[in-house]
Amino acid sequence: MQRPTHIDLFSGRAARAVRVAATIPAAAGVLLAMAAVAAGFELDRRDDRLLIVDEAGRPAAVFTFGDPLVGRPAIRDLHTPGGVMVTRPCPIRPGIDADDHATLHPGVMLCFSDLSGADPWRHKTAVRFVGFVGEPATTAGAVRFTFAAEYLAEPKDSPTATVVCREESTVTIADRSVAGMEARVVTWDARLTAAGKPVTFADVEEMGFGIRLVKELSPKWGGRYLAAHGGQDEAGIFGTQADWCDASGEVTGKRVGVTLVDCNADARRAFLHARDYGWLLANAFGRRSYTKGESGAVTIPADGHLDLQYALVLHGDVPDDALADLVAAAVTAPR
Repeated sequence: MQRPTHIDLFSGRAARAVRVAATIPAAAGVLLAMAAVAAGFELDRRDDRLLIVDEAGRPAAVFTFGDPLVGRPAIRDLHTPGGVMVTRPCPIRPGIDADDHATLHPGVMLCFSDLSGADPWRHKTAVRFVGFVGEPATTAGAVRFTFAAEYLAEPKDSPTATVVCREESTVTIADRSVAGMEARVVTWDARLTAAGKPVTFADVEEMGFGIRLVKELSPKWGGRYLAAHGGQDEAGIFGTQADWCDASGEVTGKRVGVTLVDCNADARRAFLHARDYGWLLANAFGRRSYTKGESGAVTIPADGHLDLQYALVLHGDVPDDALADLVAAAVTAPR
C-alpha cells in the first residue's frame, strides 16, 4: 500500500524543543534534569465522554466527544494539579460566566473554519467522532489516548456524508514536578489527512488550537496575558508570533496560570489570536489575516497529511522570570 504524502511544514516537537531550550537561560538545563513524574490518574469512560481524575479523586479533565451542541471533540473542566479549574465551564453558568461563543468555545479544542469551504467551527458542517484508537490508558503520572475524527462537507452526519479531512490525535495529560514547581502538561499531537482529494486549510482567523479560559484568567476580568516576546494582553499580543503565551490570575483565592505552547517548527509558527475576554488561540494558517502579507493557506494533496503539535502547561504561582524555564522543562520532559 502506498504511504500518504507528508507535507513537511511541521517538523515536530523534538526540533522545536531543542530550539526553545537553546534560547532560555542555562538554568533551564538544570530544570530539565529535575523534571520528575508526579502522581497518576484514573479514568472513567462514559458513552459521550472520558472522565479523568487524579489519585486523590479530584477532577483533572473531561474529554467530551458526543455533545450535539458542541459537535466536536474537546477537553473541558481542565484543572491544575492543585484542583483549580482554568477552562470556562461548558455549558456556561448563567450570571457567572461570560456568555459569548457559548458552544463555539467548549474548553480546549483543535478546529477549523475553512477546510475547502467546510466550516465545522461555526457548526455549519459536522464533525464525526469515529472512536478511540486503542484504549485510553494510564501510566505513572500520565494518561494518554488517541482518537479519530472526520470533518464532513455537510451540516449533518449521515452514512453518505462526504469526508473532507480526517484527524487522528493523541492527547497526553501528565503531572510534572519541576524544581519544586508543580505543573500539569497537556499535549495534543494531531495528524490531519486529506480524504481522497486535496484539502485546503484557508487563511482565516478562526483556525487552530485554542483554550477558552475561566474569566478570572482573562484581562477583561483582572487576569493577564504574557507572551514569550514580552507583550501583554490583547493589545500587545494579538496577531504576533511567540513560542508561548501565558494567562494568569487569581481563581478561588489561588494564583494560577496556563501557558499555551506552540510546538511546531519555525517554518510554520502560529500567530496568536489573543482576546481579552478569555480566548487564546494558536493559528498556523492565518498569515494574511494577521499581517496583510502573503497567504498562509495550506493545501494537502490527495491522501497527504500534515502534523500539528501544541501543549498547555498548567501551573501555580510562578514568577515571570521563572516561567520560560518552567515551560521549557515541562514540555521537553519525556512523555
